[in-house]
Amino acid sequence: MPPRKIRTRAPRPNALNLKKAKAAVPVAAFLCTVALFAQSAFRIAGGSSIEAELLSLGFPLMYSATADEEGGVQPPDASELPSPIRIDRADIDVGVSESVRIELLRVEEAPALPVDLSGSEPRILIYHTHTTEAYFPTSQYNYTASSAWRTKDNTMNIVTVGERLTELLRGRYGISVIHDITNHEPPKLSTSYSRSVVTMEKCRAEYPSITMFIDVHRDAYGNNPKENTDFVTIDGKEVARMMFVVGTGEGATGTGFGEKPDFAANYALAKRITEYLAGIDERLVRNIRVKTGRYNQHISDQCLLVEVGHNANTLEQALNAVEYLAEAIAQVGGIEAAAQTDGMPAGTAMPLAP
Repeated sequence: MPPRKIRTRAPRPNALNLKKAKAAVPVAAFLCTVALFAQSAFRIAGGSSIEAELLSLGFPLMYSATADEEGGVQPPDASELPSPIRIDRADIDVGVSESVRIELLRVEEAPALPVDLSGSEPRILIYHTHTTEAYFPTSQYNYTASSAWRTKDNTMNIVTVGERLTELLRGRYGISVIHDITNHEPPKLSTSYSRSVVTMEKCRAEYPSITMFIDVHRDAYGNNPKENTDFVTIDGKEVARMMFVVGTGEGATGTGFGEKPDFAANYALAKRITEYLAGIDERLVRNIRVKTGRYNQHISDQCLLVEVGHNANTLEQALNAVEYLAEAIAQVGGIEAAAQTDGMPAGTAMPLAP
């Protein structure tokens, strides 16, 4: 039997109690809700009902309704409704379509796809679309800025975070990793992704065994952070918090990119790593950010964009964070830590010619 639609209507007041009824309208407006199941005017492209999709996944839907001065319940206008879809551990931008949100809900229900990081051939490419991103300077990690919160000194910027991640994956977990340190920012920062995709494609052509692509960034906290308080302490060490970004490829204007990413697969991978990190400490990782950009995540169904801290964090905190990130990546790939963890070989840092 299909779910019933429940309608609620207050009795129409007569002339004798109209004044009293009007006085009660604010209370009625606050208390009155309508639970709608199945049919609604709120629909997605192609004519399929969002409600039907959600109900098939076992989600009840609740919408608010307001009472007018005559005491009647007015259903909400579809254009005024917020998205009814809420996903655990995800912050979804407003521009992301309802159809994409439904696909992400399906990821929640689907079994995890296997990730194979074993073997001697390269499996992971670590690179940096924004190569000169730097952290809050300290006496230990002080640098000459090339611009605000940036330095071309690769021992002081995001490149050294990527190198540390490479060392951990290679030395501690035995995963074959390529770390590309090409500077993709010149000549214009806003077009960096058009150059980093070239690096990704060149590496994939040279090493067809690469399946996972990790773009390591530093997030932006603001142009003038004064205090460094946004970190978590684990085993006595200050650790920067991390966040994954997943692009849907829909584009800011809704026209989208010609070749779109497999956002569901990329989200599923980011979710597994996020949940593992949250199991270490809930504050270690933020919710996954789902955005309408593409971020070159169409290259593979195992593309990750990770923000390791932000510019109010120190480089030391970021380096501490990738200890846990490496552990999470290895765990997702079914790799146990090697018995020997000392004397880890340096990662392969190899800039490719543009």
